[in-house]
Amino acid sequence: MKVITGGDRSSTYGGLFTGQVDLEMLNETPTEEEPDTAFVHFKEGAVTNWHHHPGGQLLFLVKGRGRVGTKDTEEVILEEGHLVVAPPNEAHWHGAAPNTDCTMLAITWGTTCWHDEAPH
Repeated sequence: MKVITGGDRSSTYGGLFTGQVDLEMLNETPTEEEPDTAFVHFKEGAVTNWHHHPGGQLLFLVKGRGRVGTKDTEEVILEEGHLVVAPPNEAHWHGAAPNTDCTMLAITWGTTCWHDEAPH
């Protein structure tokens, strides 16, 4: 068993977000078969670029107000306690609702494959 009380926080994610985003890696795993777990802190409407995950992703909105979108759906507003299930290889984006912050718990299988900038 491993107990984690906080993760390494990095705000340098190489232009893969619009706005300020702090990634707090809680548990980075050695293989693609195991999920990585992180808190993602989105500031004032910040969002990710379009991306997908080979093994899918779970997003749980812990704090604030968020949003998410796919190629097939318009923007969906997220409230605290909402869970997003992104299936393997589904292109999507996510982040904070306009003019507000949010924190998401992200559980991700496989290396993130980044695409173009998402709408904001």
